[in-house]
Amino acid sequence: MRCLRRLALPVFVFAIAGCAVLTRSPEKRYTRWLDAGHRSESDAYAAALRSEGVDGVVPALALARTARMWRRCGRDEFGVPPVELQANMPPTLRLVARLRDLGILDPALARSSYRDPELNACAGGSAGSKHLQNRAIDFDLPDRPDNVAKLCAFWREHGEAEQMGLGFYTPTAIHIDTAGYRTWGEDHHRGTSLCITR
Repeated sequence: MRCLRRLALPVFVFAIAGCAVLTRSPEKRYTRWLDAGHRSESDAYAAALRSEGVDGVVPALALARTARMWRRCGRDEFGVPPVELQANMPPTLRLVARLRDLGILDPALARSSYRDPELNACAGGSAGSKHLQNRAIDFDLPDRPDNVAKLCAFWREHGEAEQMGLGFYTPTAIHIDTAGYRTWGEDHHRGTSLCITR
C-alpha cells in the first residue's frame, strides 16, 4: 500500500505537468515552436509577405497554424509553407483584409493555413485542398447573428472578381481561398452552402 502511495504522487505530478503543456497559451506555444529552430524560416516568410504589403494582415501566430486537428494527427501546431508556395498567399490575405475592414472576419481567429499532404489527409482535407497550395485559410467567425449573411452578400457581389472560394464547416467555422469562385457546405457540396440554403 505504501508503495502505491509513493507511485501515486509521481503519476499525479506527471499528469499535472502534461495538463500544463496542453493548456499553455497559444502565444507561449508559438514562441516555443519558434525557439525550436523555426524562427529564421518564419522571419523569411514574414519578409516575403512584407514585400507584397500583406504582412500582419493575419497575425504571424494565427497564419502559422497548420490544422485544427494537429494534436490528434501527431503534428506541429505551427508551420511555414515551402518557399515555392509562399507567393500563393498574398491574394488571399488581401481578401481577408477586405473582410476584416468590413467587420466580418477577425484575422486573429485563423485556425488553419498551409498543410502538407500527410497532415491534410489526416485533418480530413480533400485531395484538391487549396491548403496544400498555401492559398487557403480556415477561420472561426465571430459569433454575431449577421456574419453569415454579410459574408454571403460579399461573396455574391465580389466573389467572382476575387476568385473567392467560401466553405462552411459550420455557421462559425469557415474556409476562404482565392483559387476559384465557388461555395460549399459541410459535405463539400454547393447545395449545402449557407450562401445557397439561406
